[in-house]
Amino acid sequence: TAVAPAAGAAGSPVTAAIPGGAPRPGWTSDVWEVAPFALNQVTLGDGIYKEKRDRMLNYARNYPGTGDVLAGPDRMLHLFRANAGLPAPGTWPGGWDTPNHLLRGHFSGHWMTMLAQCWAATGEEIFLTKLDYIVAELAKVQDALDQRNLGRVPGRFGKAVRLSDPHPNQFVTLPGGLTGDVTDVTFAAWVNPGASQTNARILTLATSTRAYLALTARVSADVGPRFAITVDGPNAEQRIDTATQLPLNTWSHVAVTLQGGTGRLYVNGVEAGVNTAMTITPAALGATVSNWIGRSTSNDHALLNAAVDDVQLHGRALTAAEIQALAGATTDPTGGVDGSGLLARWTFDDEGETAPDASGHGRDATIVGTGYPGYLAAFPEGQFIRIEPPMVQPNSGPNAVWAVWYTHHKIMRGLLNAYDLTGNEDALPILFRMGEWVYNRLSRISPADRDRMWNTYSAGEAGSMNEVMAELAAHTTDAAQRERFLEAAKMFTFSTLFTATINDVDQLNGRHANQYMAPNIGYLRIFEHTGEEQYHTAARNFWGMVVPHRTFSNGGAGRSEHFRGRGDITSGFTSNSDPRHAETCCAYNMLRLTRNLFFHEPEPALMDFYEKALHNQILSSRRDVDSVTATEVTYHQNMWPGRSRRIGNTVEYSRYGGNGSCCNGTGVESHTKYQETVFFRSADGSALYLNLFIQATLTWPERGFVIAQETAFPAVGSTRLRFVSGSGALDLKLRVPGWARQGYAVAVNGVDQEVEATPTSYVTISRSWKAGDVVDVSMPLSFHVDKAINDKSVQSIMYGPTLMVVRDATPSYREFTFFPHVGLDGDLAAAIQPTDASMHFTTHGFLLAPYYVADPVPGEFNAFHPYVKRVEPEVVFRSQRTGVPNDAIRDAEGETFLDRVWEAAPFADHGTFVRRVEAVSKEWADAGRHNRQQRQAILVAAARAQSEL
Repeated sequence: TAVAPAAGAAGSPVTAAIPGGAPRPGWTSDVWEVAPFALNQVTLGDGIYKEKRDRMLNYARNYPGTGDVLAGPDRMLHLFRANAGLPAPGTWPGGWDTPNHLLRGHFSGHWMTMLAQCWAATGEEIFLTKLDYIVAELAKVQDALDQRNLGRVPGRFGKAVRLSDPHPNQFVTLPGGLTGDVTDVTFAAWVNPGASQTNARILTLATSTRAYLALTARVSADVGPRFAITVDGPNAEQRIDTATQLPLNTWSHVAVTLQGGTGRLYVNGVEAGVNTAMTITPAALGATVSNWIGRSTSNDHALLNAAVDDVQLHGRALTAAEIQALAGATTDPTGGVDGSGLLARWTFDDEGETAPDASGHGRDATIVGTGYPGYLAAFPEGQFIRIEPPMVQPNSGPNAVWAVWYTHHKIMRGLLNAYDLTGNEDALPILFRMGEWVYNRLSRISPADRDRMWNTYSAGEAGSMNEVMAELAAHTTDAAQRERFLEAAKMFTFSTLFTATINDVDQLNGRHANQYMAPNIGYLRIFEHTGEEQYHTAARNFWGMVVPHRTFSNGGAGRSEHFRGRGDITSGFTSNSDPRHAETCCAYNMLRLTRNLFFHEPEPALMDFYEKALHNQILSSRRDVDSVTATEVTYHQNMWPGRSRRIGNTVEYSRYGGNGSCCNGTGVESHTKYQETVFFRSADGSALYLNLFIQATLTWPERGFVIAQETAFPAVGSTRLRFVSGSGALDLKLRVPGWARQGYAVAVNGVDQEVEATPTSYVTISRSWKAGDVVDVSMPLSFHVDKAINDKSVQSIMYGPTLMVVRDATPSYREFTFFPHVGLDGDLAAAIQPTDASMHFTTHGFLLAPYYVADPVPGEFNAFHPYVKRVEPEVVFRSQRTGVPNDAIRDAEGETFLDRVWEAAPFADHGTFVRRVEAVSKEWADAGRHNRQQRQAILVAAARAQSEL
């Protein structure tokens, strides 16, 4: 039942002041049909959205609860400072933002965005103080990182190459064909280990992962350097081991010789190991193609963390005396050894990516891993190099890469929001330097190799880097820089899926959801810059592949962070396999994409989805308890029967730490910007869109209007717009949500307006408005169902836009029957009873509660059923039975006869209802689903039900 707002609401005082000063809406585009208002132009009023928001504001003000205003910012800076070699007092946020974690630094980016939004929404100086401090300190970090030695380091003779983190040089690639016909050989190198590693290779020559020779710096605590050669994999290695360990941060000479079946291994000129049964020679390997200093053929072996100098390869076995001469040399690296048979000798005195062959044979090597100025991160630059060819590392193993570009996006996005939303001028120079770093990093990689990167599971996740690069292009006054930034934005195009989505070919099954969602936001930014329609098409088609085909009733998507097949909603719901669904980050990204699509094409269906995901998944993701030490935002939201926001022993609010996970990060953003989509305006300012029914006040200086929305929504199906001040002509576009199935009425100053309102549309009221005008909108709430696409009998109960869950811990579907109770209005409320608590009901002996009520009692986790099993075995109309099966007979879309009848509700009268039954019955009889006798029984029962309906 629709209930008007309380009478007292109209007289409540409203301030026209804008928190934080002049509106700063962030990114806008001249090609938009619709534009947003700045966060400080829309003030939230009392209600569930403000309650959730205020809890996050409290966290933002006080984290980590020490009373020190800068304690939180210092935690966000700790890992950045440590990476730059700066003093790093205190500790880190936790979760993924911990030392050595491969995503460290991303949460700090989210935090900057949170602070920018908090200040933009409230004007409280504490948020600006924290944000300005972080930005200023990150500038110092960037300056310090620019002082890194990106080139050579002091060597045993002249200069050496420093391999692996923290240096950007990762390994050295040697030319092929070095030992194709060599039987006797000597390898020698100077090595200065920077860490105690296991199985890190000094040298590898390989034709495959099974045919190789390798010199390892350390095998274990008992075995130091090892030489191994094999043509049949690790289990068939012929080895020379030594117990002598190479000391850290000290130059050691390591050499190995093979001759006549005997192999000898030397450390600092002393024979440390021998094997007299060596039968495999380098020639047996054939023409090796994977030849490296500092890298193995196996991803299970870490890159060598060491400095390396003067690597020699001889086509003969040097004598013990010659090895001693090399190890004892002080000025001449050759030690006076006869150079006959020298195949190659690599020195590192020259800067750059080439290590010349000093033997004169022209077998120059290439150093993989180059650093650039402008770098800013909480981990070494080598992480980016490892996702690039020739490595393209997965997200596991000792050389793993975890979504480094995703992390970079969060940092750039946070800095950009600091500039856009608060006017922090210091953020822009940092961003310009970061932008140049991005261009330099990617422009040297071919499009095909970039595709390899972006399609690498998880490690290739890049967030919306294309978005920030495109937006950054708009901020520079340097035309050449603008082109570089736009070109860099396009480099984040995920070509395989991009081409498929342009052609509307659905290839999402099995893909990591966020990895492929976020770039679509950036595609729109590129389209806005260039007008290249393919980018708009890709984003729009992608959205249509997710909504509704992969969307749960709470607006979320994905199972264990992955897309399922098109239309697959329920698979595994009642099994014992991984129950993680609806990652909160997915909803965050889909909301951003949806909102930006709406600016281009204000289609009501976009806003229907936006409301579903915001009102259910995002609103419910914030736990209903106060905390200044943790975000209290869920990672996954379980959609299985009888589960809770605790999966096993894991509490989804604190998965991977109460701070520091991706969903903690998007959560601090989502819950501090609820007001951003309540109102939009047309690009020319002639129209105002009311999109969401959230109590809020709009201040619109350009038009002189202050307009308050007063509502008790979602508990009531009505809202009121009150023109507090201002006057003038305005088209007021009022959203008619898809759930408004029981009517929609508009009154202006108490006078009903003749509007043709259909669900999923907007109605327009055009007039000249003045202060004191009141617009009342009535859209009665009703119960209806959201059906799983792949199994229409699995359904969620909705009350208006609110997902109502069954409070019950049984891990199997609860079975509900509704059709025998339904009247002409089609409302399931005939079988649902209210309770004394607002928005809580009972049905079939179970409690129905809003999904957004998120565990308000500390330590308790409410079990729930987002979906139930609909059981309607027989075609019945109230007490009138037909004997005709209902559930057992379904059409091509999986709908039953009664589904098709009642989807046309509400019915104006019994006659309209009977005509609907006749039409559907004819359709089903014509299709052979019902015979003549069954059809007759249905028509008779429908007629007899007149007094009951």
